[in-house]
Amino acid sequence: MEKAALQRLTEDRLVSGSLGEEVEEMLSAAGIYWDTLNEEYFNIDAYQREIYQRLGNEYVSQNDA
Repeated sequence: MEKAALQRLTEDRLVSGSLGEEVEEMLSAAGIYWDTLNEEYFNIDAYQREIYQRLGNEYVSQNDA
């Protein structure tokens, strides 16, 4: 899901307090979750890609040293 769409969902959640159980279930099925610390929706697939890339870059950097 696009960052802009996640931002709109986040704004709606912050304004309304909840998007409703059905919407939350649908988002969860699509890999979209609410981050209670940062108070924003995030895409778990994008997050995992980012983490794996960081770890890969760090691992490669350490092995090249």
